[in-house]
Amino acid sequence: MPVRKRVGCFFCHNNCGLLVEVEGDRVVSVRGDPEAPWSRGFMCERPRMFATKWLYHPDRVKHPLKRVGERGEGRWKRVTWDEALDEIAAKLRELKERYGPECLAFAEGTYRSDMNWARARFANLFGNPQNVISPGTICYLNTMAIELAVLGTPIFHRPHIRGSNCIVFWGANPSESQSGGLPWNKTLERLAMKPRPKIIVVDPRLTECARRADLWLQIRPGTDLALELAWINVIINEGLYDREFVEKWCYGFDKLKERVKEYTPERVSEITWIPEDKIVESARTFATNRPSCIVWGVSLDQQGVNATYANMARTILIAITGNIDVPGGHLLYEPAEPKGFVHTSELELVEKLPPEQRRKHLGGDRHRLMSWAGWELINQCFRRMFGLDFPVHPFVHTPAPLLWRAILTGKPYPIKALITWQSNPLVWAPDTKLVYKALKSENLELHVVMDYWLTPTAMLADYVLPAATWLERPLCTMAESDMDIVKGGERAVQPLGEARTDYELFRGLGVRLGQAEYWPWETYEEVVEYRIKGLGLTYREWCERPWTDYPKTGFKRYEKRGGFATPTGKVELYSTIFEKLGYDPLPRYVEPPESPISTPDVAKEYPYILITGARFRPMYHSEHRQLNLGSRELHPDPIVEVHPHTARAHGIRDGDWCWIETRRGRIKQRARLTWGIHPRVISVEHGWWFPERPGEDPVLYGVFESCANVLTLSEPDTLDPLVGGWCNRGLLCRIYRAEEPKAP
Repeated sequence: MPVRKRVGCFFCHNNCGLLVEVEGDRVVSVRGDPEAPWSRGFMCERPRMFATKWLYHPDRVKHPLKRVGERGEGRWKRVTWDEALDEIAAKLRELKERYGPECLAFAEGTYRSDMNWARARFANLFGNPQNVISPGTICYLNTMAIELAVLGTPIFHRPHIRGSNCIVFWGANPSESQSGGLPWNKTLERLAMKPRPKIIVVDPRLTECARRADLWLQIRPGTDLALELAWINVIINEGLYDREFVEKWCYGFDKLKERVKEYTPERVSEITWIPEDKIVESARTFATNRPSCIVWGVSLDQQGVNATYANMARTILIAITGNIDVPGGHLLYEPAEPKGFVHTSELELVEKLPPEQRRKHLGGDRHRLMSWAGWELINQCFRRMFGLDFPVHPFVHTPAPLLWRAILTGKPYPIKALITWQSNPLVWAPDTKLVYKALKSENLELHVVMDYWLTPTAMLADYVLPAATWLERPLCTMAESDMDIVKGGERAVQPLGEARTDYELFRGLGVRLGQAEYWPWETYEEVVEYRIKGLGLTYREWCERPWTDYPKTGFKRYEKRGGFATPTGKVELYSTIFEKLGYDPLPRYVEPPESPISTPDVAKEYPYILITGARFRPMYHSEHRQLNLGSRELHPDPIVEVHPHTARAHGIRDGDWCWIETRRGRIKQRARLTWGIHPRVISVEHGWWFPERPGEDPVLYGVFESCANVLTLSEPDTLDPLVGGWCNRGLLCRIYRAEEPKAP
């Protein structure tokens, strides 16, 4: 007789509630849980198509492995968990004594479990200044840091779609990037209703959203900030802003008004390639069809030098039009709910890391917003308003390009050890060749990878440890402490082979390194029970209904609590926190570091503008490339989108393999000819590697063949000044036909 279990999915960060049926010790069916209030029975194609295939895939890593040859040779020795943890802990102790605790770094994936706090706890107790790299620097976490500085709480991921009269998709393509119950599905519901909301899409590509839009602004990649400033210019000059909200709840309006004078629609039209009349029309449409919202996409996060101010300008647009915490606008996050639950910030033991170690944070001297300096300024306001700390683990990050250079040069201090967990930086980090050099370097004396698969990154590790999947571990999360509901679930089955949770990795190392008193919970079930005890629940009761209700607090909550969690208590259109950190407190557009305008000589050789990051569902970033899941069968090859006129100029036919080349290198993808892209723009898919290819160096599962990050920039001077984000869009490239490759 099958046993039904409530499980939280982790194929992406939405953690949809699922009902999993188990016979014996085997999963036999997966379906959506209609009682889960955040997903309401929805289940996307990932768990529907391949949850069980993925769980039982023969290529999964199921036992700890230790390297016995050179890095990349693919020669492994099976060891026990105790042997691996004993040896890793002994090496970390030795390196700490020789170089200090700052010699350790961590590489994380895109929020792949709810146990990031355990890494933060381990690092704080170890004395490490949170030298952590992750894709979050250019995806979600940087936006969260910016909105914490400007608003005191995040709003970008909380558009109240169903009540909006105007919905803007700015660099967002949710039909491919979002799962159900989120903006795309809600927008489809609204499009079928009367009156139909206005739809504006800002995107270089004719996405599914753009096909349905009232206004499609086909922008030159990398110039989004200029367009945002032009919108602000129009809205202020024509008096279309919410005067009452601005006068009462915004700080720095007059200074903002002065700054945007230079961003006239006429001037910005030349920068962005968008006709002047469409700039004006779109600004008016957004401002006059309130309530309005702007659906977040990663494109603004990935614009390098302009990323922070592009996200700030988006927040300003929402604020000056009065679309904060109102039906149809953007809802504020209330971190004080639910009462009695132990928040992640309470688990991190931030107080155990001395101030002198915090000051050693790699990159913190240059990119100060997502460093301890930025966290401490923001946290003062956050604690004063909400009575608890904002968690460190999603906030304090090191820009990935700085880590690789520290490994290779030993500056500003040596990085000797790296723990990579559920992360594949050879694929997601910029400048793949630089990442490879660092991971192969003798300067890196210890590299530990914990993952489900032998990835290209894992092939360059000293130890590979098997990670428990979301079907094999409990869940208890507030999504990086960014939700006002707790979502959870129990294990569906016990881990296959010797797979373990991320918590067990960091606890196991911590106990061996003298931290035993701070890790009282042997299992993750005990951790969950500790966190929910204040809710009056046992673990068994939690498994029957593993979530809390959304708080019923209404709208305009800033009025009830006396303002916003910022130094001025208002929405800071002029950021005093940016100013204290030594940055311009107002947004200002600069030309991308590689463009027809900033580098005209380069443009002669590389005449096309490159965007990377296009994706295909059901794949999620660089995951689900394995054969026999169903995702590769649907989408076997990486795709480059090319305008037919451009393709004809280079003799490229639909389906041809093409070389796409920048000054950093070249990759190969299949051409898809489309009228939905500008003739001067090339779009490549990201995240590609080929698990069916040989894993040994130099092939490394074909990571250099089609991975978009072979093409991207990583030079320190091209990074976003405040957070250290790199540029994945607006680069210069060329394209030409390749010979048809042999079948693998």
